[in-house]
Amino acid sequence: MLWHVIRIGERGMSIDTAALPPTLVGGADSRGLAGSLPAQAESFAGHAVEHARVWSEWLTRWLDAWDRYDPEAVLALMTEDVILIDPGLCGEPAVGTPGLRAAVATLLRAFPDVRWELAGPPHLTLDGTSLAVPWRMRGTFTGDMSGGCSPLGMAPTGRRFDNRGVDIYELRDGLLSRWTSTFDLIELGRQFGMLPDPRGRLFQLGIRVQRLGAPALRTYFRFRDRGRR
Repeated sequence: MLWHVIRIGERGMSIDTAALPPTLVGGADSRGLAGSLPAQAESFAGHAVEHARVWSEWLTRWLDAWDRYDPEAVLALMTEDVILIDPGLCGEPAVGTPGLRAAVATLLRAFPDVRWELAGPPHLTLDGTSLAVPWRMRGTFTGDMSGGCSPLGMAPTGRRFDNRGVDIYELRDGLLSRWTSTFDLIELGRQFGMLPDPRGRLFQLGIRVQRLGAPALRTYFRFRDRGRR
């Protein structure tokens, strides 16, 4: 059961979830999306092979471009107004050909031996416009990330990594128009040798310090949020 009021801390910091505007996808809220599944499935049945063929051709070219370490071939598979949402960008999407060129260049510079592969079967949405792809990325952090589109301008550590995640691709006119990448940034930082093991003593010490400081943070945020009302 979803509580309409979520309380945090001792003195009633709260979010009135009933007052929050609904998240809309194509003008439909969560229940609307759920209710549309039968109609989408009926439409999908008549176009499944066509959708799958389009995605197969695009994804094969996508994999080939990365295997050849060819940034221009990667960019050629995107629209000019493409949007990339990635944890490494820290909440600021990369937008358009210039933004994606910087993102691709940073990745290939930082991980010059990167190997990107599918790690599970792709999942095609019922409307045929999006594809979710589980992936595995391996390589060595030997290149500098400074000067790229990410604020995480880290110096190379020389550490090898083996990371997994899921990408969601959206096509428009046969080209990638939106790319949403999801992965565990903390785990990747640990593999880079930049963050401690969450089960290790150093990380647990940090947790103890956070717990000691949490009451003061709750007080700070309570008064800050009150002043914004």
